[in-house]
Amino acid sequence: MAKLSRRSFMKFTAASIAAAALADKQKVHAEKGDVDKAFPMMTAGASTAYGLCHFCSVGCGLEVKIKDNKVISTEGHPDHPINEGSLCPKGRSMKEMVNSDQRVTHPLIRKPGSDKWEPISWDEAFGKIASKIKEVREETFTKTVDIDGEKVTVNRTDGIFSMGSAEIDNEEAYLFTKFNRAVGIHNFTHQAEI
Repeated sequence: MAKLSRRSFMKFTAASIAAAALADKQKVHAEKGDVDKAFPMMTAGASTAYGLCHFCSVGCGLEVKIKDNKVISTEGHPDHPINEGSLCPKGRSMKEMVNSDQRVTHPLIRKPGSDKWEPISWDEAFGKIASKIKEVREETFTKTVDIDGEKVTVNRTDGIFSMGSAEIDNEEAYLFTKFNRAVGIHNFTHQAEI
């Protein structure tokens, strides 16, 4: 006899409750003669897109339902090899990342002495980031270190720490690593370690 896992038990319980509630609702509407007035599912008529959850870098598959250019539901992708249809609360709430009116959609800057963030263009933001990287690199760059009385070439900068993202794929992670090494940043890691 096969053992029933906790996860399977929860799935079966939830499915049973949902089926019983749906059957009861249909029975009530059928008795009243208004079967066509049953409430439609929230996702009826929505298009489906697929993606990956970005919260913890496990890479769970998402099934995203979109209606009227708005994300209305994020569920676990049932055919995804990692999560097999399950999704944690963070992944389940992913739609709020897109729909929130507090979502930042352009770069912001807070000038010295100011208490307000002001929008700037992407070109200006990239320029400021590049010049700051150059400035800090030049101030903290070390060509050699003395180890046991011998000069060893290290070519590194100790003034910059670089953090990777769970949003990037393998190719982007390779470029991220290559960029850090080219600049001389040796203090870098990935979001998954946090």
